[in-house]
Amino acid sequence: MKRYFSLLLPAAFLLFLLVPSVEAQVVGSNDDWGFWTNVEGETKLATGLHMSVEAGYRLRDVFSATDRASAGVSFSYKNKNVAPWLKVDAGYLFIYKNNPSETNIKYTTEDIPKHMNVDDAYWGARHRSFASASASTKVGRFKLSLRERYQFTYTAPASCNRTRYYYNPLSVLFPDLEEWYLITDTNDPDCSYMVDDKKAKTDQKLRSRLAASYDIPKCKFEPFAEVEAFNDIDTQFSLAKMRYTVGTDYKINKHSKLSAYYRYQVSYDGDDIYDDEIGGNIIGLEYSFDF
Repeated sequence: MKRYFSLLLPAAFLLFLLVPSVEAQVVGSNDDWGFWTNVEGETKLATGLHMSVEAGYRLRDVFSATDRASAGVSFSYKNKNVAPWLKVDAGYLFIYKNNPSETNIKYTTEDIPKHMNVDDAYWGARHRSFASASASTKVGRFKLSLRERYQFTYTAPASCNRTRYYYNPLSVLFPDLEEWYLITDTNDPDCSYMVDDKKAKTDQKLRSRLAASYDIPKCKFEPFAEVEAFNDIDTQFSLAKMRYTVGTDYKINKHSKLSAYYRYQVSYDGDDIYDDEIGGNIIGLEYSFDF
């Protein structure tokens, strides 16, 4: 009975962490569902110095479409004699992103529709570097940690097929007419079929993550909860995204573990347009091991 009671402690702590999210956002019925997977291996290079390699794959659109694939390497350092509570790390992540199709309507100065651009989905490369510092402490069987991470992302130039629909103002007077029409003559400079070149972009974020886990006596499961804020450095540290996570680690043996989690993610001020992650509900599965 005492063991089952201990399971309620992390659940109560999780509730405390998630209450502020009720005020921050309202969960919409049109939120997406995604599935994130990741495999990470870590090895010791020297005393206190470790190297990690990872590979990830993500789905979006209610698990029906590939969102991105990634691979990266990072290095971490902890000096147990000087500051055993502090760990620093830095790394690089290559992201191959499946950008979804996008529709934009252009207007005249009189707010009258001019044309509508429909861009096809396309793949593009992103290069991400990061550096972070993590502080942790134990309170009874709870482990609390705070991580501050600087993240820089470079989105490489890309191109995609674009279809341009032109607005027919006569459709207002004559409802039987099509509101949008195509120019299919390829010799016409205003032909509806074209290629759009996407310019390179950069993005800087400061990520602040508070995490807690609970060590259940004589149990291979270790539940955890996390809250993370993404602040946009390029717009005076405005709040760009919030992430709420609850899950559990399962210790397979001394050198490997499996992690499963549920995550809710919400973007502010249209950050999802430039981001590489979906908003809404995420189911995640991760496997990590030492080698």
